[in-house]
Amino acid sequence: MTNISVFLDDDLIVWLDQLVKNGIIKNRSEAIRGGLYTFVQQKLGIDSVQDLREFLAYKSKKPFQSGVDVIKEIREETE
Repeated sequence: MTNISVFLDDDLIVWLDQLVKNGIIKNRSEAIRGGLYTFVQQKLGIDSVQDLREFLAYKSKKPFQSGVDVIKEIREETE
């Protein structure tokens, strides 16, 4: 796995820590991974690398890119 840094506002950290403290979520990392996966799957309908390639081909008409570039584009498209 790769370690990344994410900046979150204080209110979100309080919510996240309460979910961890109460055993709803195992840890902060699991919450972030799950949230990202849920967003990509439910909001964008992407369930596989092939779906991601098709999404990008349809939406941006650009070739397959690195994961970092893909996430940046998806975030910009959904804002």
